[in-house]
Amino acid sequence: MTGKAEAEAAAWFARLGDGACAPETHAGLSQWRAERPANATALAEMDVLWSDLGEVAALSFYDDGKKATSGSQAANDEPGNSASSGARSRLWWPAWVAAAVAALIFIFVGLNPFDNPLTFETSVGGRQIASLPDHSRVILNTNSKVAARYTDDKRLITLDRGEALFEVSKDPRRPFVVRTHLGTVTALGTKFVVRDRGNAMEVTLLSGKVVVDPEREGRASFIMTPGQRVRIGTTGSTAVDKPSLSAVTAWRDGRLVLQDASAVGAIGEMNRYGQKTIAFGPSANVAKCRVSGVFRVADTERFAHILARICGLRLERHDDRYLITP
Repeated sequence: MTGKAEAEAAAWFARLGDGACAPETHAGLSQWRAERPANATALAEMDVLWSDLGEVAALSFYDDGKKATSGSQAANDEPGNSASSGARSRLWWPAWVAAAVAALIFIFVGLNPFDNPLTFETSVGGRQIASLPDHSRVILNTNSKVAARYTDDKRLITLDRGEALFEVSKDPRRPFVVRTHLGTVTALGTKFVVRDRGNAMEVTLLSGKVVVDPEREGRASFIMTPGQRVRIGTTGSTAVDKPSLSAVTAWRDGRLVLQDASAVGAIGEMNRYGQKTIAFGPSANVAKCRVSGVFRVADTERFAHILARICGLRLERHDDRYLITP
């Protein structure tokens, strides 16, 4: 959210601070507040801000003129017309006081927490579920980092590294945009997974519809349908397939699903989760070794033991790693 909603809320704050304001002003406030969620949020933040200053404990933006016009009392008593607890009464101020308060709030607009991104991060082996201001959710996989910044017209999420599943609340006026160094994914209300592999960006659509835009100039956008996975390489090349969605999202339950993976690829996937890594010895020949199965990401040693047996090799346990050798 930028300063627009807060600035308008501050203007309403100043206007309502004058006890002589007409009932139409309160009706206008109700209409403005209902136009979009950002307006209601801005009013609530102004209320909290002023209460925190400790100057006026009884201030409420939400009585919508109950004291200004008794003729509208019945309408104002309807459920949903008041966001306060009902115990507070309006304290009217001289216009100059209201203007001073509005000016103070304009200063605080520059310090609004939404102007700074919300950052979520996991360590190796960790997972985290993060709730965003619009009730969307981000589920971070191991060693991942995302930053969220909301404006009046966009919900911008930056995936700095790793992998995350996004469950997006619908808001047609503010597209949900996930950005990596290789491209962006734009959604209105959907569920999808984005993984930054360093040399490639993968997007898997679980439900809904998204648009994928490669960062490289001259590459066309791609509209995905549920079940598709798009991979964008550093050259802007794209590849599309339809993986097992349960396998793609198995990490949410602490599992790794491999389907005819190469031994080297299997180690690469498992090493994302463990502090103690697995490696093949220099003389180990695993070119023909393929791996399929479901494994617990928290049990690196067991995985290393099974992999060694599959490839017909032996496992050496060292302080800093597991080494698979002939």
